[in-house]
Amino acid sequence: MTNATTDPWAVWREARPPTRLVHLDSASAGRSSYAVLEAVGDHLLLEAQVGGYVAADQAAPALDRARADLGRLLGLGAGDLAFVESATAALDVLLDVWPLPAGSRVGVPPSAWGPNVELVRRRGHLPVPLPVDGVGVLTPDLLDGALTTDPPDLVLLDLVAAHRGLVQPARELAAVARRHGVPLWVDVAQGLGHVDADTGADAVVATSRKWLTGPRGVGLVGVASGHHDRLRVPARAKHPDTGPVALLESDEAHVAGRLGLGLAAAELLAVGPEAVAARLVEVGQEVRDRVAEVPGWRVVGPDAPAAAITSVAPTAGQDPARVRAGLLAAGVLTTLCLPWRAPGEVGEHDPGSLRVSPHVDVVGDDLDALVRGLVAAAG
Repeated sequence: MTNATTDPWAVWREARPPTRLVHLDSASAGRSSYAVLEAVGDHLLLEAQVGGYVAADQAAPALDRARADLGRLLGLGAGDLAFVESATAALDVLLDVWPLPAGSRVGVPPSAWGPNVELVRRRGHLPVPLPVDGVGVLTPDLLDGALTTDPPDLVLLDLVAAHRGLVQPARELAAVARRHGVPLWVDVAQGLGHVDADTGADAVVATSRKWLTGPRGVGLVGVASGHHDRLRVPARAKHPDTGPVALLESDEAHVAGRLGLGLAAAELLAVGPEAVAARLVEVGQEVRDRVAEVPGWRVVGPDAPAAAITSVAPTAGQDPARVRAGLLAAGVLTTLCLPWRAPGEVGEHDPGSLRVSPHVDVVGDDLDALVRGLVAAAG
């Protein structure tokens, strides 16, 4: 682990406001740059000066660039993307407009994001478990077997699990699903800005605020061009010449947030998504190496293909909620992971774990502070 004076990623830190604490929570909300914050503020000011709709018209070219840049990251065209409010809102939109029969069977791995599974149920569909290997990976062979013997109507996959650093081979899985004629949707909320998010999926949902470090309150839905015509999107007299994906966007929009998201995507492309992804693999390994040596704690799923998310669980009776609160009081920000995040994998009586998710600019002093807190909590 580099220190603050030799860290080649210090420029990433310097592009952002100073933190008041050790920020190890990019999987919840990454830290936006000064430029992203300025872009959001400038548009809000413009709305006050010239009116919201005039300001939105003036922002149209920048929003077009944002869709194009986000499409580059997701392997989609600009016309395949629509801005929505969040990844959850994106999934809700997909479930509304995709021609799924009532009561469709939706295949999900055990590590699936719990709120996504709940939303599938609320929409009247049946989540069904898909087989995984010993560390939780849905391998192409296992998916091929499942789609051969008992295919669901849809496969819904998290590119990166939210409760631990499990990365699924989405591109290979998309090829398998395509051979079987089963649509594959990928939730890239934890993947965009973290790992390669070009999944080859039929549809994707994403958010701005995590590893991409854009503003909160903005998300994306993406539908591959070959599926546009099958979407059940009603025509709108206000937008007579607008395609079905673009019609998924709300006119009552957080345009400032969309501009911030677009700028965050442009920043990632300028730095290099591959370089960021490689660095985040290093970050995750550094974290796991450090916390694996702390008495009273264990790394959750250490053998899984992982990037920068690490979850640690107590082995000495510690209450993770109290530990998380204690760390925060000491100036270290982490996330409490309770079973609702992945109920297919985590038992309801599990006491939970702590999720540690630093970004590329983490330094040794940051992890020293985390280790001190974990040691103190273990007694």
